[in-house]
Amino acid sequence: MFSTPVKTKKWSSLTAGVVGTALLLTGCGSVEDSPEGGNDSATSAEEWQAPEGLSGEISYYSANPQGLTDALVEKFEEKTGVTVNTYADTTGKITARIKAEEANPQADLVYLASWSAATNQAESGALEAYEPEGADEIHDGWASESGDFIGRDGSALALVVNTEAIDEKPEDWEDLTDEAYKDKVIMPDPRESGTAADLITAMVAEWGEDKTWELFDVLFDNGMVVQGANGPALDSVTAGSKTVAFGGVDYSAYSAADKGEPIEVIIPSSGTTVTPRPLMIMKDSDNPEAAKAFADFMFSEEGQEISASKNMIPAREDVEPQAGPAYDDIEKLDEDWDEIVSESADVRDKFVERYL
Repeated sequence: MFSTPVKTKKWSSLTAGVVGTALLLTGCGSVEDSPEGGNDSATSAEEWQAPEGLSGEISYYSANPQGLTDALVEKFEEKTGVTVNTYADTTGKITARIKAEEANPQADLVYLASWSAATNQAESGALEAYEPEGADEIHDGWASESGDFIGRDGSALALVVNTEAIDEKPEDWEDLTDEAYKDKVIMPDPRESGTAADLITAMVAEWGEDKTWELFDVLFDNGMVVQGANGPALDSVTAGSKTVAFGGVDYSAYSAADKGEPIEVIIPSSGTTVTPRPLMIMKDSDNPEAAKAFADFMFSEEGQEISASKNMIPAREDVEPQAGPAYDDIEKLDEDWDEIVSESADVRDKFVERYL
């Protein structure tokens, strides 16, 4: 008798399947995973105070490292009494799920690993503009011009090397074109890794297509392979089947090193991307007040310290990373993320057509 579609969230049956899927994907390296490593000790961060009157539940789609997702959700639930139902997967699979659910939206809050993917969501009209508390402390360029999404933390893309399988460490991207690295380099697939796609796009924006494709032409001639998302690429380097990951995410590598793996992170001297990983509130949220409160918590000093403890680069300038160099000490490629997306929307397709 109702003509308007009803938004029904069947989390009692869905959650078990999602948890099982997340565990499976983490095991095969498809979900970017921040393991139990990282500094979880108490910090001096000011404790976030939850607003009164929050209740119910929210659905959170997250391309976070799993350990970071768990830590943020646990603390927010403890502070608010709100239940957070989490779906964890890669950026591509999350956006595909959102697309499949257009007739009956499920997500309240979404966190992705790609600025380009967030831009697409904004252009679809699916996002609610919101500026979380603490957003005035973030790095320049980490908020979208539209106000629909904002970078909550980030990762630098690096040369990740197996120190036991290499004689001389590279210092820059072009070093990997040398004969010494023939058949020893692996790169995450930009069709599966949003950060890899963003890196290529930033290179084109900074250097132009001719110079960028010339670099990749030589790299592929030298035997570089593309395989899987960030997890499989790092796994290959950790196992020693490959020596260097081109554009490996720093936090995963730092976490591997924390566990005793022979892994070192090298920030390329000519510059790299520090990808702001965007958080967004969905316009069709059933519980917008709780969704906004979760966003406020994640941008609070306390929430940002949790991100730092999992080897991420915090968005707030007043919270320092706990692994790797400070944000301002990293030589960066083009940092105008809105411009990168608007001017280089077809870069990923060109890369795939040329090399894959």
